Amino acid sequence: MDKPQRRRLQPEARKLEIVEAAERLLRVDGAQVRVEDVVREAGVAKGTFFLYFPTWDDLLESIRDRLVSEFSTNYPLPTEVDGPVNWPALVEWLACAFIDFTLSRRGLGEAIFHSDFAERRPLADNGATQLAAIIRAGQEAAAFGAVDPDPTARLLFAATHEAADAIADGADREAVLAALRSLLRRALAPV
Repeated sequence: MDKPQRRRLQPEARKLEIVEAAERLLRVDGAQVRVEDVVREAGVAKGTFFLYFPTWDDLLESIRDRLVSEFSTNYPLPTEVDGPVNWPALVEWLACAFIDFTLSRRGLGEAIFHSDFAERRPLADNGATQLAAIIRAGQEAAAFGAVDPDPTARLLFAATHEAADAIADGADREAVLAALRSLLRRALAPV
């Protein structure tokens, strides 16, 4: 019996096909997914995979870049051009957005941000880094107290991530979000 002929795709379309196959598998199986699984899911040869992604980490980095870009696109930061920024509300909104985004991509996030890949190729501009910049801007606007932005951002980002984990584990969403909002307000309140 003849094998069905593979349709011809432009290189970027073929690369995207591989990335999307990997994302589907990672969402379900997390860090257990391997190259063999992805090529089977995408219907491509192993050589085609390595043509676009010389290493497994190159594929994961491509997926991570897509996730970061997707979050930034879906949850853009306001600018002062649009009017005064409500800094406390912005931090709470971003925390809730992060939780929703994380929960909708659970297995994928685990494989990308909480595996040995994340240690080998750390993300320079991560959520805590961005939160620290927001805290600094809020301090300049006199909306936040005199906290050290970097460690405060790391702790608040960790609390936000833990809130997502708690909700994923079955905790009452509204109760967790209320506690997180209270923590954020208290931690950043002007003195």
